[in-house]
Amino acid sequence: MAFDIDFAHRGLIKEHIWKFLLYPEHWNDVANQIPHNLNWNEVPFNSGQLNVVPNNQKGIYCFVLKPEFNQLFETRYLFYVGLTTRNFRTRFKEYLDDLSGKGKPRPKVYSMLKLWDNYLHFYYADLIDDLDIEECETKLLNTFVPKVNTSIPLAKIKPELKNIYE
Repeated sequence: MAFDIDFAHRGLIKEHIWKFLLYPEHWNDVANQIPHNLNWNEVPFNSGQLNVVPNNQKGIYCFVLKPEFNQLFETRYLFYVGLTTRNFRTRFKEYLDDLSGKGKPRPKVYSMLKLWDNYLHFYYADLIDDLDIEECETKLLNTFVPKVNTSIPLAKIKPELKNIYE
């Protein structure tokens, strides 16, 4: 058999290679510690979970990839951190719309939703005060610099973080 490379398949594999910043200095930085007790809830990200997500709470949320592999401990990848001052169900529904190609085009979000459909989980933590919500999101963004987020507050003042995934 002659040697051959399936370049279409190779391209598909390369679409699934994503970088992550794993920087303990950020994790341990006192400025990044969250001064609120966050009670995280989790639902698989799919339309069947829409009514499980509360429509009377607001706060911060994350998209996390959880590979399903039964011969390994639970593994998770933080892809996105966001906030909502409306309610979680409304925000969840907007992402379902993004997945189906509706809504405003956000290429990184769309790629995340499409590439890992059925493996993404929506985590959310209820906070009452809008300033607390913004503070928590900022601290999480600065700590983890998730690849899908396009605006990282710390990157605006630290040129070392600007465009690190490009």
